[in-house]
Amino acid sequence: MADDGARFDVVVVGAGNAALCAALSARDAGASVVVLEKAPAAEQGGNCPYTGGGFRFTHDGYEDVRSLQSEPAEAPPQGVSMAPYTADDFREHLTSVTFGDVDHELMEVLIAQSRPTVDWMHQKGVEFELPSSSRLSAGVPSVIPNTVALSAARSGPGLVQMLTSASRRNGIIVLYETKMLRLLQDGRGKISSVVVQDSDGIHDIQCGGVVLACGGFEANQEMRIKYLGQGWERAKVRGAKYNTGDGHRAALDVGAKPFGQWTGCHATPIDADAPDTGVLEVTDAMPRRSYPLGIMVNVSGLRFLDEGEGFAEQTFVKVGRLILEQERSLAYQIFDGKAMPHLEARYGTARGTKADSIAELAATLGMSAGILQGTVDAFNAEAHDGDYRPRELDGRATKRIIPPKSNWAIKLDAPPFVAYAVTGGITYTYGGLRINTDAQVLNMEDKPIPGLYAAGEIVGGIFYHNSLRAAGLMHGSVFGKIAGANAAQV
Repeated sequence: MADDGARFDVVVVGAGNAALCAALSARDAGASVVVLEKAPAAEQGGNCPYTGGGFRFTHDGYEDVRSLQSEPAEAPPQGVSMAPYTADDFREHLTSVTFGDVDHELMEVLIAQSRPTVDWMHQKGVEFELPSSSRLSAGVPSVIPNTVALSAARSGPGLVQMLTSASRRNGIIVLYETKMLRLLQDGRGKISSVVVQDSDGIHDIQCGGVVLACGGFEANQEMRIKYLGQGWERAKVRGAKYNTGDGHRAALDVGAKPFGQWTGCHATPIDADAPDTGVLEVTDAMPRRSYPLGIMVNVSGLRFLDEGEGFAEQTFVKVGRLILEQERSLAYQIFDGKAMPHLEARYGTARGTKADSIAELAATLGMSAGILQGTVDAFNAEAHDGDYRPRELDGRATKRIIPPKSNWAIKLDAPPFVAYAVTGGITYTYGGLRINTDAQVLNMEDKPIPGLYAAGEIVGGIFYHNSLRAAGLMHGSVFGKIAGANAAQV
């Protein structure tokens, strides 16, 4: 419960990874800190609990990261290796996925501070482990990918729990079910207080500095339509229902500068039966990303994209967006008997429609058998015989149909045929506030708004067009740490 007239040196809005890093950093600097969390305690953390807890940071290889593991082996298994991940690697990867649109000053801070921030988090009690995809067995050679060297123990939920425990040990107050309504400024334009609402009403918390770390606007239907466009009102939200852009709106109201790709977001094909908002127990099982191994049609039975443009991890954001643009924001991924053994395990949770012929499949799906059969026949006339090699770009492409299929254009001719209904799922938005390298929120004239800082998904300028796996948590931690330290000095 918030008390009227209460005063803290630093108010942090949000209680996920970026927010709690900001709170701990401000406390390190001697500040009194309160954290405002709109959600109940059981749903704390925004999108953080829905992540795998992975962190992308610079390191010198396997021996270097062993000291950060929660239970490092006394001696590593023989034959285990992990290449170093250099600043140049990080820079190349982030620049590539954003087509160079990333804010280069923020990128350089992220890269330079990535490893020191992971070390600092470890000192605060965050335990790390090798990603769950890494399986080490004695005597079995294993090369561990170097891009995401470590994940928080017990994934995203574990990360929130560990950071919350560290915050409580350090005397940080967390107020749950407490929503920020607006920011107030004094006569000089400095942020002087935060107006909040809890079960007892509306209160005013006075402060020295504020850190906004309350996520994106992906769970706000109105903002999705306004900034992302028509069709996005039907998107399934893969994360927290509480990420409704409160920080964006409050900051813009005091003159903050919008920055980054407000028309962009992290999206993915997702099961049409997925919950409307994130549910921890099922959300991770809902993505449907084996579409390169089949064809995808809209409700009219027509293809509308190049399913084989690249590996799914390179195209699923774009594909999720294209599905939402279709009638009813619905599509069907269709596979035959040759493709089925290669589908990712998450399809095991899906309710597929199976048939022995394309005509029968069309009838079951409620679409024109003639149109769907024509779509498949046109594809097969250009497609190739052979087996799938899903781990390589095989170059087996169609030549004359539109849209083309650039890889894995294997004939769809081996019954049974199975269709999975999919829609677009949104994970987080890219557009946010402009900050400088000190995590200060800037106004329209690119000058700092005194007392206002930001970190995490609310920051614009990091991701454009695509995201980079495990860089989201990392930039949240890096700029959260910077924001908290600087807010404490106001």
